[in-house]
Amino acid sequence: MIRIAITGIESTGKTTLAAALSVAIGAEVAAEAARNDTRVRAGIIGVADLERLAREQLEACHGAERRAIESGSKTVISDSDSTVIRWWGRWVFDAEVPGLIHLEKWADFTLLCAPNIPWEADPLRTLPDPVDRKRLHQCYAEDLQARRAHPWALIDGLTQEKRLEQSVRAVQSFQNFSALNE
Repeated sequence: MIRIAITGIESTGKTTLAAALSVAIGAEVAAEAARNDTRVRAGIIGVADLERLAREQLEACHGAERRAIESGSKTVISDSDSTVIRWWGRWVFDAEVPGLIHLEKWADFTLLCAPNIPWEADPLRTLPDPVDRKRLHQCYAEDLQARRAHPWALIDGLTQEKRLEQSVRAVQSFQNFSALNE
């Protein structure tokens, strides 16, 4: 089974991409745990909540794996990852979030969505400033680069269609590379 994480700062099309990519490649999706969390929606979240959300995201990933086995799919996509939670802790709370290692190790391949599409207001979004968005995106990219053995691809198309095309190509390249190294 191939496990793909989609990461990126807020309003970079992660959820839209996860849904479209799952259809394109026949994958099961683990929805972002934070999206419907009552504490997140109420704006009363702390570092302990981020640690809990990491556990819940990993549980969602395992649930998607079970659905993939039942449906015969060989691919699972997570609509969030440890990078999101790590940088949420660092950016908002200036703190390290403990307990991310299992979620970080879950993904075989990561797609990093660039912040080059328009920011869309949402009750859970707080980062409309383009300068801040670019700075935080760079932190995500450096975080992924620091995980030397972990493959990832930048998704920076300017439309949803281009992002999907890039993602499908990146996943296919990863699958081909993985098959050669088995």
